[in-house]
Amino acid sequence: FNTSNVTNMKDMFFGASYLTSLDVSNFDTSNVTTMSGMFRNCSNLTTLNVSNFDTSNVKSMGNSNLGWDDGMFQGCSKLTYLDLSSFDTSNVSMMMKMFNGCSSLTSLNLSSFNTSNVKSMNRMFSECISLISVDLSNFDTSKVQEMVGMFENCKKLESINLKDVNTSNIYNMSYMFAGCTS
Repeated sequence: FNTSNVTNMKDMFFGASYLTSLDVSNFDTSNVTTMSGMFRNCSNLTTLNVSNFDTSNVKSMGNSNLGWDDGMFQGCSKLTYLDLSSFDTSNVSMMMKMFNGCSSLTSLNLSSFNTSNVKSMNRMFSECISLISVDLSNFDTSKVQEMVGMFENCKKLESINLKDVNTSNIYNMSYMFAGCTS
């Protein structure tokens, strides 16, 4: 696959429910601006290699358009691990539902995420029912306006590090921790 001229990978593998393993580490994503829903509802995917993705030009990893929400990994319910340590998210403004429904994820390393331009984190981790802890201490949320249902129904979530999270511009936090029973 020569993907060097591709700018939009929205919903590229959407609904590919028979996929169990996918290695797209050879994709040239240097010109991609949209990855919303790229792996959405790949419900049997257990292994996903995105380690070499160049995401420096990506603006959207989750979006809401005409009522359709499409997070990049939304509904990848069998993924237990994701290595996103190489992701450059400095230009991303939308992370809505990015991991929504990733019900087998037990932990996420988001330490390299630059969220300084993100405006919406709505339902970013909702329905991640196996997630035990999340460290957002490195998140710059100064431009974030919405965190609706951000951790909704994360039933096993025991700790969230929100120590330096700036909430001064957020106008909607409805259901942010609803259903976080642990």
